[in-house]
Amino acid sequence: MYVKLSLGGERMFSKKWYILASVMVLAGLALTACGGGEIQTVVITAPPEQVEVPVEVTVPPEIVEVTAEPGLGAGCTYNAYRMGWVMDYGDAENVLNVVFSPESPFQYSFWYDETYLELVDQALMEFDPAARAELWKQAERIMMTDYAAFAPIFYYDRTALLRPEIEAVYPPFGSPPIKHWRLPEGQTTLRFVIGTEPPTLDVNTSTDTTSHLIQHQIMDSLYEYDGDGNIQPAGAVSYEVSEDGLVYTIHLREGALWSDGEPVTAQHYVDGITRLLEPATAAEYAWLMYIVQGAEAFNTGETDDPSTLGVKAIDDLTLEITLKQAASYFDTILAFSTTYPVRLDIIEEYGELWAEPGNFVGNGAYLLTEWEHENYVAVDKNPDYWGADDVTIERIEFPIIVENATALAAYERGELDVGAFPSEEITRLLEETPDDIRVLVRPGPYYIGFNFLRPPTDNLNMRKALASSINKRAILDNVLEMPWRNVACGVVPPGIPGYQGCGEVGYEFDVDAALGYLDAYMAEADVADPGDITVNIWYNRGNEDTLDAVAEQWETNLGIKVNVAIMEWAAYLDTLDECNNID
Repeated sequence: MYVKLSLGGERMFSKKWYILASVMVLAGLALTACGGGEIQTVVITAPPEQVEVPVEVTVPPEIVEVTAEPGLGAGCTYNAYRMGWVMDYGDAENVLNVVFSPESPFQYSFWYDETYLELVDQALMEFDPAARAELWKQAERIMMTDYAAFAPIFYYDRTALLRPEIEAVYPPFGSPPIKHWRLPEGQTTLRFVIGTEPPTLDVNTSTDTTSHLIQHQIMDSLYEYDGDGNIQPAGAVSYEVSEDGLVYTIHLREGALWSDGEPVTAQHYVDGITRLLEPATAAEYAWLMYIVQGAEAFNTGETDDPSTLGVKAIDDLTLEITLKQAASYFDTILAFSTTYPVRLDIIEEYGELWAEPGNFVGNGAYLLTEWEHENYVAVDKNPDYWGADDVTIERIEFPIIVENATALAAYERGELDVGAFPSEEITRLLEETPDDIRVLVRPGPYYIGFNFLRPPTDNLNMRKALASSINKRAILDNVLEMPWRNVACGVVPPGIPGYQGCGEVGYEFDVDAALGYLDAYMAEADVADPGDITVNIWYNRGNEDTLDAVAEQWETNLGIKVNVAIMEWAAYLDTLDECNNID
C-alpha cells in the first residue's frame, strides 16, 4: 500500500501550467510504505522551522531521516513529479525548448545533454518546416528514449457541449473565433455559457481562458488560428522575414478600424507590445515576447527606455519586429494575445475602467455592449469590422453559471447553445446525446518527470522501468473513463510537426521489459529485493485518480514501494521552484 502525504492551500497560478489545484511539501520528511491497514488522518509534528500538517497514511507510519543529495536540498525528496502543459502556439519549440529544455525553469528533473541543446539551437535557426521537424524529433528521442527523463501519460483534449446543428470552428490553440461560426437558419444569437466572472478584459494582463474567450471576439491580433492550427491573416495581411531570421516586416490590413471609427495603425501594435512589456503592467505573458530584441531587459527594469525594444512602426501600415536571435516559430506567436494593439488614449482617459462597456474600444468582429458583473457578458456584431459581411451571428451572450451541473440543466432545457457539464456526466451524455459532444484538439502532454539527482531515479534503468510499467491505456479507459484520449510516449502532441508515436519515441507499457530494466538497476545498485526500493512521487490536488493509479501500477508491476505527496498548486510550484534554485 502506497502512502499519501497531503497538505493544504490553494490559488490559481498565472502562467500556462495546465493544472487545477495543488499542495506544499515538508522539507526533510519522508514516509515509507507499510503494510495493510485502515487509512486515517494523523498529524505529524515537524521540526521547529516547519509546521503541523494533516497526513493521510496507512497506520502506523514510519518516519525516516532524509539525506540530502549533492546539489539537491534536503526538502526536495521527490523522485517523480506530475506536470502538464497546454501549448501556446503550434511549434514543437513550445514544449521541447520552453518546457523540457535542460535550461528551462519549467522542468524539475535536472537532466542535461549538450547534443539536445545543440539540436534546439539548430531548430530555432531552421526555417524549412520538414527539416525543423526532423531536428525536433532527434531532440525528443534523446530526452525520452536515451535518457527516459519523462514519462508522458496522455495528450490533452477539450470536450465541448454544443448543439449539433451549429457549425463551429475550434482551433487547437487559443479561443474559438465565433465570427466564423454558423447558426441554424433563423437564429442570430448564440448563448455560450462561461463558468466564472472574467477577471479582466485588459488585453495585456488577462491570463485566463474566460477573459481570452471574450477578448478574442472583440479584438483582432495580427493573425489568428484556423481549425487546423494554421495561422491566417487578421489584423495583418502578410509578412516577410529577413535572410538572417531576425527581422519580421508585417503589413497591416488597410481599412481596418477601431470600433470608434479611428483607423488601426502600426503604432497601436507597438503600443500594445510595449505596454505588455512595461514592468508596471505586470503582464504574466510578457515572457513570451522575450525573444524580441530588448524585451527582457525592458520588462525586468534593466532599462526603462522603450526605444530599445525591437518593435517599430515604419509607417501606418507597416510594423517591424526585430528578434534578439532567430526563432523559426515566431510566426505562430503573431496569432497570440501578446500582439493585440491598444489605444493608449482610451486607457489614459478611463484608467482601470477602460475595459468596461461604453469605454472599451476594440478592433474585432464584435462590440463589448453589456457586462453585468457576476451575471453575464454580451457582445454585438461590429458593423464597421473589415470582415463584417462574413459574420452571420449578430449577438453572443455569455451567461455566467459557476456550477457545471446547473449549466448542464440549463443546456438540457434549451436555454444554452454551448454548455458545460460535470465530468461524471460524460458517460451518460455520450450514450444519450453523442452528437452534442465534440472532442477537440488541445495540444499538450500530461506527464511525470523524474529527478536525476535523487536515487533511485538517478539511474537510467530505474527510470526506464518506471516509464515502461505504466498502463496508460487502462488509466484512460478505466480510471478517467476517457477512452477517446491518446496515450503519450513523447511530449510533442499529434498534429504538431515533429510528433512521434509510441514505438518511435519513449517507452510503451511492457511489464516484461520493465522488469528487465528493474533487474539491471538492482544489479547496478546492489539491491537484492525490489521491496527495498522506494520511490517518492509528488503531484497537485485534482490528479488523485491518475497518479494513485500510477503508484499502484508501480507497486504491482515492479514490487517496489511508492510514497505519494499531494499538494495544492501554489505551494507545489513554489516548492519545486525552490528545488530548481538550489545550486
